[in-house]
Amino acid sequence: MKKQLISAMIITLGVMALFIAGVIITEKVNLETIRSEYSQLPNSGNAGLVDIPAPTQKAVQFEKNKVAVWIVRFLLSLAIPAFLLFSGWSAGVRNWARSQSKNFIVILALYFIIYSCIDYLLSFPLDFYSGFVRLHSYGLSNQPFTKWLGDSLKSFAINTFSGAAFVWLPYLAIKKSPGRWWLYMALLSIPVLIFISYISPVFIDPLFNKYQPIQDKALEEKLRSQISRTVIRDCQLYQVDKSVDTNQMNAYMTGMFNTKRIVLWDTTIRNLSQREVLGVTAHEMGHYALGHVWKSIGLGALLCAAVLYLVHKSALWILDRSGGAFGFTRLYDIASLPLLILLINLFMFAAAPVENAYSRHMETEADRFELELTRDNQAAASAMVKLHQGSLTLPQPGIIYKLWSYDHPTFKERVDFANSYRPWEENRPLRYQKYFVNF
Repeated sequence: MKKQLISAMIITLGVMALFIAGVIITEKVNLETIRSEYSQLPNSGNAGLVDIPAPTQKAVQFEKNKVAVWIVRFLLSLAIPAFLLFSGWSAGVRNWARSQSKNFIVILALYFIIYSCIDYLLSFPLDFYSGFVRLHSYGLSNQPFTKWLGDSLKSFAINTFSGAAFVWLPYLAIKKSPGRWWLYMALLSIPVLIFISYISPVFIDPLFNKYQPIQDKALEEKLRSQISRTVIRDCQLYQVDKSVDTNQMNAYMTGMFNTKRIVLWDTTIRNLSQREVLGVTAHEMGHYALGHVWKSIGLGALLCAAVLYLVHKSALWILDRSGGAFGFTRLYDIASLPLLILLINLFMFAAAPVENAYSRHMETEADRFELELTRDNQAAASAMVKLHQGSLTLPQPGIIYKLWSYDHPTFKERVDFANSYRPWEENRPLRYQKYFVNF
């Protein structure tokens, strides 16, 4: 390989090493700050405010473990495609696929299946540790191994066969339009994201858990009454049996058009008061009322265009300087898949702070919508405390980890906002008044 390519690789490795060192240092400083602040934190003494309890030692240890797993997962996302690329395995798998068929689409599908299998097997130890062993050791999961393995294999099968069925699209675009394929794929991502958002609640999610109407009918009536006070009128309500998997709590909105729904984990219904559940649901309602689904799709398309453009330019620069060392010289060769995935992962990682910042902004908007609709600050704040404590979440992370990993505001930021945001008490206008009816 040419010296420029080797130099670029050394610089990239150096930047990654500095980044990881920065994460470790800022997390260590943050933990010391938390220990100092919360060891002498007095109760507010105000019945209208909710305090954040001092983090337990278990929560501190879990945070350290979580950050370590996050770093290893990032490195693995680069190491696997890099290994397949530099070892020559990619070209070898391509040659095998060509020996099995002369059909362009079949060759791509066979290659993708093999690549996906290798990636799954190499990632399995970390996935097993982080998704099963670790969560059980910290008391966050009660999921049987058979259920965990079954869910893992289902996800693998869905991702592998959907990828094998459609991997020909980007490669055909690269072959037919080598200069603009990145733009066409970004535009294609819009209908793809809409389609996935539409079908997931009906066809994908039920493969993993049981969804049913809210079983507490008194609670369901209050939830529907709350929905009727907003412009959201056709939203379905479901609960899901996440207690078979976890002891944690959550709720989320999913779907669009006639599959639009708000889903409450049964652990959430069981462990929160009705006021707190109403607040959590109002937050999810805010995402729909404020059009966050469509905004996320639009941002996703723009991000896709930017990332794929950088991937396009970088991949061509690398190929031009590789001298055929990878076993291919054209980007439309399926053997280039590890190179594309490696670059996509790098640039997506670089773009994560921007993506996460916008996501945190939307979550704050949804929190504001919740408070303006319910005007129950205490329930909002107490629900935040229970949700975060149940997941062993610290009040705040180190700054670097927050920028790259947090797509929600921090535990402390959300509780502080829930305690302090009260415009109605000062006769100030509500920001989202136009979304409320019968109010």
